[in-house]
Order: sequence, then C-alpha cells, then structure tokens
Amino acid sequence: MKTYSISPEHLLKIFLGQPDKLDIDDTGLVLLAANKNDQPNLPSEMAGGIVYLENHQPTLVSLVHPFAVPEQAGVFETDDHLIHREPINWFGPQAIVVEKKLQDFAKQYDGPRTDNGQIPRAYIPDNIAEPAILSDRYWQDYAKFVNDPDGQFQAQIKPLFND
Repeated sequence: MKTYSISPEHLLKIFLGQPDKLDIDDTGLVLLAANKNDQPNLPSEMAGGIVYLENHQPTLVSLVHPFAVPEQAGVFETDDHLIHREPINWFGPQAIVVEKKLQDFAKQYDGPRTDNGQIPRAYIPDNIAEPAILSDRYWQDYAKFVNDPDGQFQAQIKPLFND
C-alpha cells in the first residue's frame, strides 16, 4: 500500500477526527505512519491508519494495528500483509462505549470471581470481552512506539480486561 510518513501531531489529529490538511499530492487510499521523532508521549516510526486523501484533506478510514514503519521521504510501499485494520477507532467515541459496556457488566455481575477478585473470562459475554481484549492489545502495542523516557505514558495504559 502507498505509504507516507507524517508528523505524529498530524496523525493524532486525524485519529481524533479533527480537520487537517496534509502537504501530500495524492488522491485515494494511503497508509499514514508517524515519522521518526523524539517528542515525548508521541509515536515514532509507527503505522497509524488508512486514510482517503483528496485535495490534501485526509479522512480516516481505519486505524491499523501498530507496527514499525521506518521513515522514508515521499511515497513508499508497505507490504499489505503487515497491515491489519482495527475494527474500532480506539481514539474515538466507540472506544468509550467498549469501556462503558465492560464497566456496566462488571457492576451488575454477581457470579464467581477469581482469587484476585476478577470476573472469569468464561462469564463475560463475547460481545463485551472481545472488544475490550482488542483495545488492550492495541494500546499495549501502540505504547511500544511512543517516546516515553520517564515511563509515564506506559503507566497510564490500564488494561480494560484482565485474564
């Protein structure tokens, strides 16, 4: 897939659904990746998402599961086999719904618990547990690409689901 490296600030604006304009003369579907940088709490050299570009305006189509994309100038190709679309924009309101469903279920749950007080996975409906597990995997892998010299970003990553 055609790929462009852009600043992580632009990438995050797109993830958050904020209007943005990119200095990319292309039209169609492209993969955007964060360029190499050392800015705290921002990703570096990471695949971010697939967007539709038209007149320099990006529209997010899908986040992709984070993977390493070494920065290159201009357009370059990324192997399609590396690209795995996320079913949910983990930066958007859908992610809040996933978290709330799990919290609401936990509040109402009155069945068996593990030794550490957790609800066993077998008792959580798949439509609640599976999105939470996907969220946890996304954020754990995203954090690997974040410039986090003091560990504060990683400390904020709290799994929604515990086995």
